[in-house]
Amino acid sequence: MSKRDYYQVLGLSKWASSDEVKKAYRKLAMKYHPDRNQWDSEAEWKFKEVNEAYGVLSDAWKKQDYDTFGHGGWGGNPFGGWAWFQGEDISDIFNSFFGGGFSGWGGRRRSSQSRWEDLEYDLHVDLKTSIYGWKDTVEFNKRHSCESCSWEGGSNKKTCDTCSGHWQVTQTSQSPFWVIQQTRTCPDCQWSGESFENICSECNGEKRSVKKQKLDIDIPAGIDDAMVIKLTGEGNDGVWSAASGDLYIRFHVNDSEKWLTRDGVDLHYDLEIDLIEAVLWTKKDIQIPIIGKRSISIDAGTQAESVIQISGDGVKYVDRDSKGDLHIHIHIPIPKKLDKKQRELFEEIAKEKKLNVNSKKWVFEKLFS
Repeated sequence: MSKRDYYQVLGLSKWASSDEVKKAYRKLAMKYHPDRNQWDSEAEWKFKEVNEAYGVLSDAWKKQDYDTFGHGGWGGNPFGGWAWFQGEDISDIFNSFFGGGFSGWGGRRRSSQSRWEDLEYDLHVDLKTSIYGWKDTVEFNKRHSCESCSWEGGSNKKTCDTCSGHWQVTQTSQSPFWVIQQTRTCPDCQWSGESFENICSECNGEKRSVKKQKLDIDIPAGIDDAMVIKLTGEGNDGVWSAASGDLYIRFHVNDSEKWLTRDGVDLHYDLEIDLIEAVLWTKKDIQIPIIGKRSISIDAGTQAESVIQISGDGVKYVDRDSKGDLHIHIHIPIPKKLDKKQRELFEEIAKEKKLNVNSKKWVFEKLFS
């Protein structure tokens, strides 16, 4: 992770607006993009640094945390430094956002004895998959009910010798002024109050064994970075009941490919056009990565950094049947070299407009005057 100030990386002040952040990012991302700087390791590093800075400053929560704690705050925990996540149970967090997949907020609250049966899985997807959706297979470790002991933990049950069947033990400690008693769960029988003469060798008496689990999932179109879906009953098998925990899949989405970038449900595409196309009207067919061919009209007098917007041509909302917009950002590079005919044409235009430009004829006359 870069230790440079993120505002400095993007060339911004700390009070820059979200629009200024986006504009600075697009400019630098285009400048250092690998397609424009092949075999340039320094440009590659700067491109990654710019993306890292934008990933923080474009997110309101991450930006607030970064402004408060700097690099020491953001990235210090698995949820990207969101301070209000710290100390909370993961299932409480997920339930507050996605109680039932994408269907609503809230959902049922799991009992304290079953919270740890939930599982988390981080799934990385590319931009194309996030736009159109796809099917994938995830593989993870899951605690299954032990088949060898039929979910018992052993054979020949007996009352636990440590807690005498009360599933709790009390420890007493004494200081010069008072006696302290502390009651905790029995370390040997773990709430059951029972033990076995013969402990199962497969699960070591824990009633469950860890196995690899494969699961086919449907990735919905429009899935975005940091979104979480819940798959009910796909977590660990329970110890005290037949109920299983849930599996929470957290998505990590690559939001750019070549000149195409995703911002929420909107897509942004950087398009370079010729200076002549900008001056004169033209209709142009362009091939955009991932989403395909589009036909656009370049109006006469189109200015650099102008934007052509195609409504409803962006990314689908994950929870409803509508889409964002496609924004085509126009860039007009100035030619660095002209052939003889091109120079003569530009000089003729300059002559008609009475512009004092540096023509070859002017240089020749200057030398011999």
